Amino acid sequence: MDTSKYKALYLQETNSHLSGIEAGLLELEKGSLAEVDNLFRHYHSIKGMSASMGYEPLKVLSHAEEDLLEKIRSKSLSPAPEMITTLFECLDALKALVGRVEADEPLDLDISAFLTRLKALSEGKPSPAPQPVFDPTVAVQPAAGGGGAELKISNVMKVEGRVFDELLTTVGDLFMALSSFKELSQHSRSIELKDGVHLLGKSINTLHQNILSARMLPIRDLTESLPRIVRDIANKAGKEVSLRVEGTEISLDRSILEDLGSPLVHIIRNAVDHGIETPVVRESEGKPRAGTITFRAHARKDRAVIEISDDGRGIDSEKIRMKAVEKGADPRKIAAMARKEALLLVCLPGLTSAETVTETSGRGVGMDIVKAVVEGLGGALEIESEPGKGTKIRMELPRTTSIAKTLLVTAGSEQFLFPITKIEKVIERGGAALSTIEYAGHEVPIVDLASLIGLPSEARPSSTIVIVELEPEAEHKGFIGFKVDDFGVELDAYIKPLLPPMSRLWGVSGITIMGDGRPVFLLDIPQILSRASSRSSS
Repeated sequence: MDTSKYKALYLQETNSHLSGIEAGLLELEKGSLAEVDNLFRHYHSIKGMSASMGYEPLKVLSHAEEDLLEKIRSKSLSPAPEMITTLFECLDALKALVGRVEADEPLDLDISAFLTRLKALSEGKPSPAPQPVFDPTVAVQPAAGGGGAELKISNVMKVEGRVFDELLTTVGDLFMALSSFKELSQHSRSIELKDGVHLLGKSINTLHQNILSARMLPIRDLTESLPRIVRDIANKAGKEVSLRVEGTEISLDRSILEDLGSPLVHIIRNAVDHGIETPVVRESEGKPRAGTITFRAHARKDRAVIEISDDGRGIDSEKIRMKAVEKGADPRKIAAMARKEALLLVCLPGLTSAETVTETSGRGVGMDIVKAVVEGLGGALEIESEPGKGTKIRMELPRTTSIAKTLLVTAGSEQFLFPITKIEKVIERGGAALSTIEYAGHEVPIVDLASLIGLPSEARPSSTIVIVELEPEAEHKGFIGFKVDDFGVELDAYIKPLLPPMSRLWGVSGITIMGDGRPVFLLDIPQILSRASSRSSS
């Protein structure tokens, strides 16, 4: 197992325990036996963490000290001055070893003399006299004057997540201020002003990247408990289910991971309760007794794609259509829906494909919340399913929050922000309006963005086509072109989420305030693509 990614956390926790040991030994030396339990906990924690990381000398030495503390804790031995002195010297040895871990140096120091002394003290025997001088090539050399002669602090700090949230908000304000300065510099002839704005932009971008890096956590931190959750739900349902987890080294912003916890549990619960069949049914259908749920994550540009799939009974899209009509949906609209759109009907409040209701699922409550959370994070939800073969739920999410690279485009009389990560190419065309355009060996249909959103299109002698790839993960590539009336600068935009009632607006997923105070919406590309694809194929 690669433990390098956990090294910083190990150093942070271990140094905290070493400080606790030092304070505890000072109290124990004063005769306070109340500290023995705390000291034992500190040594035990260091032993366990060192064993997990493969730091054998640290594990062995802390274990030997733990044995001596256990004798004192059980009152088999009294904490004599010789014991306290030895424990202080062993503490210096632990600090030296941890220092080697931090410096990426080999842990090839000889701790045998310390182990011999600790063993003798644990057995109630006189401790061998310490060597007056240690050979630094084979033994741990304490700092001159004892462990307390050097004052230092850890390179790792504990910081509340709230601090990073506030820092990111401040960076967002800086980006908005930068937008104002950029606009001023465009109308100025001052080279000094233009250079100053450029340098300011570079500094703000660096600050933003550093803050994002500090906020990023691996998906593994969220999924560590999934095996236990699957086990408990499967046992309660009388089913056999195995879980496969892949790609959890992908990192996402902490706030995104926090919001994903509840949706993931709901998706997993649905898969076990209503997707995976009982062992008897699976065997009768020629399937293995145990069902399989697969959690897979991977990066795509600056987005993360999370897929949860099962090999269960799948979802019958026709049954979903019927239930939607029973709930009052327009039969004609439901019938005209493509299969992928019909499957997303399970995200309507109160609509479920489940035949049975359990204590925790099957009431049509939950998938609507899952969809709302994913879209609230600036992501998109897709469902693929085939009756008898299983279901796959795909969530495409931003890896970071708030600040997005965008292109300012004009559609009709309004301006919008187009996420740059979604753009394949921007093509300027003059002359007559076109219905298709050639790109990358494909005949790409063109859809007018203004009319798609419901705005009057401006009559211009030339237009701009923004090419977007359809379903990037599909085996066969496809593209669609959006005709916009004009386009402007690229912006690092501080995107704020839409709150009710604005959150009900179609086709937009966030808002930013420009340098001159104008609000501009961020386009919701998944919604836009879905409607554009329907129009271009009709």
